[in-house]
Amino acid sequence: MKKDELGLIKYIRERFSFPEGAGIGDDAAVLNFKQSALLTTDLMIEDVHFDLSYTSFYHLGFKIVSVNVSDIYAMGGDFKAFLFSTGIPETLSEEDFKELFDGIQDALRHYRGFLVGGDLSRSEKVVLSGFAVGEAEKPVLRKGAEPEDLIFITSSLGLSQAGLNLLKSLSDDKRKVIKSMKDFKKHPDIIEIEGTNELLQRHLMPVARNPEKFKDIAKAMMDISDGLLIDLHRLCEENNVGAEIYLEKIPKHPAVIKVAEYLNIDAIKLILSGGEDYELLVISDRKDAQEFGLIQVGRIVEEKGLYLIHPDKGKIPAKPEGWQHF
Repeated sequence: MKKDELGLIKYIRERFSFPEGAGIGDDAAVLNFKQSALLTTDLMIEDVHFDLSYTSFYHLGFKIVSVNVSDIYAMGGDFKAFLFSTGIPETLSEEDFKELFDGIQDALRHYRGFLVGGDLSRSEKVVLSGFAVGEAEKPVLRKGAEPEDLIFITSSLGLSQAGLNLLKSLSDDKRKVIKSMKDFKKHPDIIEIEGTNELLQRHLMPVARNPEKFKDIAKAMMDISDGLLIDLHRLCEENNVGAEIYLEKIPKHPAVIKVAEYLNIDAIKLILSGGEDYELLVISDRKDAQEFGLIQVGRIVEEKGLYLIHPDKGKIPAKPEGWQHF
C-alpha cells in the first residue's frame, strides 16, 4: 500500500466514530460502564484460521467481529465496543485493506457496536486480533450446571465444518466466485445441493447468536466455537459433572447431510465435533425452554464423562473431540 501508518489511522478514524465516550485518537478508549464489564479477545491467523484462496478480506473483517461478539453473547451480555489490531504484508492492496474495514463496519452495524481503537503493524502473513467489550447486569458463566439440568443448543450444528470441507474441495474458479460473495442468499448454490451457500456463509461470515430471549432462564452458557462435544466437555469440567447427548434429538441440517454424502465424510462427526458454528450451548432447568427458541439435546448427569444415547445401541462413551490448537 502507498499510505503510511498515520494515513491509514486517519482513514480508519474518519470511518468510525464513537458517541458514548472517547474512541480512536487517544492512548486508550473511554467507555462509561453501568453494569459488569465483559472483555474478550480472539485471534485469526493466515493459514491457521483462514485460507486466502477462498476467503475475502470482507469475510475476514465481518468474521473477526462475529467471533468476538459471540463470546459476549455467551455471557448473556450486550456488545458495546470493539478494538481491532492487525498485522498485514506491505504487498496488501488498498482495495483489500478497504474491504477488510468494510466487513468490520457492516458487522458492527449488525451488532450495534463501535470500533474504538486498535493497532497496525507490518507482518509477513495476515494476522487479525479482535477485542470485544460488553456489559451485563448478571453475567451467565459456564459454572452453574447441576445434575438433571437440561442441555440445549440454539440451532443446527456442523454447518461451518461442512462448509469448510466443501471449500477445500472446490476448483480455483469456484473459489474466486465465493470470494466475491457478500450476501450468499443472492447467489445460486455453488454446487447442485440445496443449502450449500448457507454452509459457506456459516464458515466465512458467521453471525453470533443473540441470547436476549433466553438468557434469563440459563443457569450456564457458552458458545460452540470448537465443537459441541469438546465445548460441552469444558463446561462439564467446570461444574464437575457429566452429560448425556440424545442422538435422536440432535437436529440434522439437510445440507450438512447431503454435503457429507457428496464428500464421503461422516455427517454425525461434523455435527458433534465440527467447530466455528458460534451457536450457543445453554444449560437450564426449565422444562419449557423450547418456547424460548432452544433445542433440547441432552441432560447433565452426576457421572463424569460424555455419553451418547443411541436409540438402539444405548449408552456409548464419547471422546471430547473438536478443534484444538495444540
